[in-house]
Amino acid sequence: MKKDQSRFVWGGLLVLAGVLFMLQEFRILGSAFEYLWVLLMAAGAAVFLWIYFTKKEQWWAVIPGLTLFGLTLVAIDSLFNFLPGSDFAGAIFLGCIGLAFWLIYLRKQVQWWAIIPGGVLITLSLIAGLDFLSEWNDVIFFLGMGITFFLVALLPGASHNTKWAFIPGGIMTALGLALFAPVHNIVNFAWPIVLIGLGAFILIRTWKQ
Repeated sequence: MKKDQSRFVWGGLLVLAGVLFMLQEFRILGSAFEYLWVLLMAAGAAVFLWIYFTKKEQWWAVIPGLTLFGLTLVAIDSLFNFLPGSDFAGAIFLGCIGLAFWLIYLRKQVQWWAIIPGGVLITLSLIAGLDFLSEWNDVIFFLGMGITFFLVALLPGASHNTKWAFIPGGIMTALGLALFAPVHNIVNFAWPIVLIGLGAFILIRTWKQ
């Protein structure tokens, strides 16, 4: 007789919910509803990820799966404060969603479009996590976008015409480097020298003629 596996999931959740409310009554835990929401999100993440890993055509399931997984990690950190004094909630959440798009691409490389949201979200995750480098946010963003578009142009392979991505990749990388302070200072110093050299060249050629 084939057993309905979903009943095991619901039965287990009901048992855990009962245990949480009992612990609340004995003042061992705070509000049971906070922990119950974490369990529900974790269960939802497990279901969607199970669909993704067991059914190859259901690639979309990794997006809600890792989104719920990211929310679960954020909720656990808010309950137990594993990283006091740090705010990695945004980085964790955005990183999980970005990873979902990369897994979509890795499963089917024909879906090269997933590289773009994957790269954007990973870049935003780095910006959110590296708050001590807030003055470099613009540089990190543009360089991250540049690398993302370069990967779009290079990763899919010869069977996909994505060479156009070199253009936005080059522009974004150039903007990132231009905002980088050492490069910016060099440009500011070199620009007058270039103007002086160009003007001198024109004057010398004009005088010789």
